[in-house]
Amino acid sequence: MSWRELLPPWLVIVAGLTGIVLLCVSTKDVPIAPLRTKYGIVLDVGPSRTILFIYQWTTTKANKTGVIRECSSCPVQGPGVSSYSDSPQKVGESLEACLNWAQKEIPAEQHSQTRLYLGATTSMRQLNLTNATLSDGLLAALTVALKSSPFDFQGAQILSSPYKEAFNWVAVNYVLENFFKYDWRGQLVPSGKGMAGVLSVGGTSAQLTSKVEEENQAPKEGVRLQLYGQTHNVYTCHCPCHGTDQLRSRLLSMLIQDQRSAKTVSNPCWPLTYSREVQWQSVHAGPCAASDDTSDIPGPEEVFNITGSSNPTACMRLVQSLLNSSSSCSFFERSLSGVFKPLQTRFLVISEAVDFMRDTVPSPDLGQAVNRLCGMSVKEESHTSLDTLVDYCVVSAFIFHLRTKGYTFDFDRSVWTAFQKKMGDTSSGWTLGYLLSQTNTIPQDSPASLKGIEPRVWSLLFILFVVLLTGSFMRISYRVIVKENSFSNRNSSVFDDN
Repeated sequence: MSWRELLPPWLVIVAGLTGIVLLCVSTKDVPIAPLRTKYGIVLDVGPSRTILFIYQWTTTKANKTGVIRECSSCPVQGPGVSSYSDSPQKVGESLEACLNWAQKEIPAEQHSQTRLYLGATTSMRQLNLTNATLSDGLLAALTVALKSSPFDFQGAQILSSPYKEAFNWVAVNYVLENFFKYDWRGQLVPSGKGMAGVLSVGGTSAQLTSKVEEENQAPKEGVRLQLYGQTHNVYTCHCPCHGTDQLRSRLLSMLIQDQRSAKTVSNPCWPLTYSREVQWQSVHAGPCAASDDTSDIPGPEEVFNITGSSNPTACMRLVQSLLNSSSSCSFFERSLSGVFKPLQTRFLVISEAVDFMRDTVPSPDLGQAVNRLCGMSVKEESHTSLDTLVDYCVVSAFIFHLRTKGYTFDFDRSVWTAFQKKMGDTSSGWTLGYLLSQTNTIPQDSPASLKGIEPRVWSLLFILFVVLLTGSFMRISYRVIVKENSFSNRNSSVFDDN
């Protein structure tokens, strides 16, 4: 056989061997992130209720922090945990229904790997200050009940106010995609947006939470959080006498003292024709009660008839006077110092009053919205409990007063709607932020790997395999042609002999 016959087979052999060598030598391990879902449980032990939240996420992390996507919740039947002070053993029994529900929601094979956290807030924090023994007993009873569950219980913790508000800040900025965003390929990339602040107005107090941009400006009482590969110094200004209930009481106390000689006290912040009888000691008691003139104050049992006059201008002036006389809130003083400067931050307001104002008085201008809300009549507000709605004017006027001090608030309705849709129960938003910070400590599953080839090597292999196929085709074609010629020559010789 000549060299021409041997050339195509040798080409095939060389190309095949070269391709195999390249496959073995030039490959590398390409990690594949596992898609298995993980779960986390957070129990929010609040002042009047306890809620169990289940969060889930894939094991993929963004700079060591989880990307939580969904949650479901189970309200625990019965009062808040602090109400079980007379029978601590029953507090664990109250959790059984929700723990059984969680076992059905989470696959059985994931139970032992699902971390369970408990965070106690306002009421337990106060109980711990007044009766630490009783507080420890309640937490011990909860610990026994949660340790008996199939989940990986991580312990019970009483959250201080700065930490709770910091976790709430994390949740707000996470939902608003200020930490990261998804690009057009579905990959996580830095958002490039600044962090929002949070103004939270509760029943007894208000909190203003913001990130301190420069580390050397971070107050000592701030909270440092590590999220998505970055360090965030978060600080909360706490105003104990500026919640909805306290603002109402302080305002009524001021009105009664100003109009103590009148049988009926006019309240410009209440709707026209709305009235309520108020006992003096109910509005002038506790640490938030203040009076410059103590020589002629009403008796504790004295009752006054408060009637609404629905005067937005007078209400705004009254609230401004009330707040300017406040010495218990650092919103108006400390924030203007060189240590803590939240005035450059846009704040999202979490308040029932603002929710109502967004829904009923949609206006891009806060001043117009407050005037419209404070000018409502009883008929306009009659579709909801008036005893609750009458306080919204005072709260909205308080927020408007903060704006005059240089604060910027985000009242975009579309942003708030999207936020509520993702956030769910905003009063328990801290649970999301808490779990996000905890995902830094949850180990990530080891990724699987596949053999990968560099693009240039792949191109070379493609060419070599083309050569292989071409050589094989040439060899087959050559053999067919040779056989046909040989067959044709034999037939010719046969006919020639004849």
